[in-house]
Amino acid sequence: MQLRDGGRPALFCVHPVSGSAYAYSGLARLLPPGQPVYGIEAPGFDNDRAPVASLPRLADEYTAMLRASAPGAAYRLLGWSLGGAIAFEVAKRLRAAGEEIAVLILVDAPVPHVRPLPPERDIMLGFVSDMMGASQQEAPPAARALIDGLPAEAGPAAAFHRIAAAAILPDELDAQALAGQYAVFRALLDGFNSLEATGTCDADALHIRAEMSPRSGMDWSGALPRLREMTVPGTHHSIWGGPSLATMSEMVQATLAAG
Repeated sequence: MQLRDGGRPALFCVHPVSGSAYAYSGLARLLPPGQPVYGIEAPGFDNDRAPVASLPRLADEYTAMLRASAPGAAYRLLGWSLGGAIAFEVAKRLRAAGEEIAVLILVDAPVPHVRPLPPERDIMLGFVSDMMGASQQEAPPAARALIDGLPAEAGPAAAFHRIAAAAILPDELDAQALAGQYAVFRALLDGFNSLEATGTCDADALHIRAEMSPRSGMDWSGALPRLREMTVPGTHHSIWGGPSLATMSEMVQATLAAG
């Protein structure tokens, strides 16, 4: 997904758990003229492929894609949330192949650890909240009421019909579209919960954290020995708008210029 073209070395942005790179469009608009930005989207999101629940497999695929599209480049990678974990895995693979990493930027990215998937209802609530621009912990009341009000035996299909009827999401997201996007979300969440962060990468790295996100679970210093950390005001989702996004774009610009 091309978010912006230009003649400078490209910035490749890896999708979060939604599978979509749309979250990066606002950042792309704020970067200097001539800065190309590409969003990597997940299998199954807006394409006919089956969702993939293995983050190492996705990292292998994205690494091969980058090396084919920009051979010999000094790669510039960015990933928000789950996308940060994949960007780290890609960076490891590129370095192992002898490639140069000019910039690795993680944005409010938890470190993956193997853990069980949460109950299906929690996954559904997380999915709907994410679609509404919030975390599960900050689930909009309308989303929580819809999920909590489902019969005990109801599954995702019933939830999506109820959500579509409630019109809390854009009109184009009917029950069928929601089911397709949920399959991607669930597969990626499964992949994240099945991954243990191992190894290190010696790339110059920056972790931009949301001030209101918990510090626990976001310590990448053992995996990235050349890591810097900066914060922007807001929550995991709100940093992608308003003054926080403007501040983040300045941090990204400075990091790209230095790299």
